[in-house]
Amino acid sequence: MKALEIMRRIKGFSTPLGGVDWDLPLPQRAVAKKVVVYLEDRRVLTMPRAVMHAVEEPDHCVASVLQIRETLTQILMDSDTGDDLAENLKAMRAACRRFLNAAGPNHSGHVRGHFESATFGAALGELRAVFGIQLGVIAARYKLELSEELADILPAPDTDDE
Repeated sequence: MKALEIMRRIKGFSTPLGGVDWDLPLPQRAVAKKVVVYLEDRRVLTMPRAVMHAVEEPDHCVASVLQIRETLTQILMDSDTGDDLAENLKAMRAACRRFLNAAGPNHSGHVRGHFESATFGAALGELRAVFGIQLGVIAARYKLELSEELADILPAPDTDDE
């Protein structure tokens, strides 16, 4: 998905007008790209829920979210992250914590058999929604393309027929 398409799907994100553009420091763009590439391979974010139910155990979802949270923390400790990107990553990390709190206090074993539960499903939906918003902002800001799978978790485009 192209950066301009992503910008249109993120509400409240203003784009430069009148040919005004901004140059972002290369290290921040490189860090942002690493984040996007890493998250493209996280099935907890990208796999359709119906398919996930057939092949994934809730424990795997919890383990994946734990890994994502740890990786985001490591990236945040990098001096090249920058304040704007850091805010997006902190929002994603907070969503990981909320998911893990909802999944259960010991983060493994506890959720087995509860994949269809409303609590687990709502927590997974919230996690994906937050990541979709933050990834959309990151992709638009740093002019990065998102894979089809990650683009699927972006907020739905506005469809004003008025």
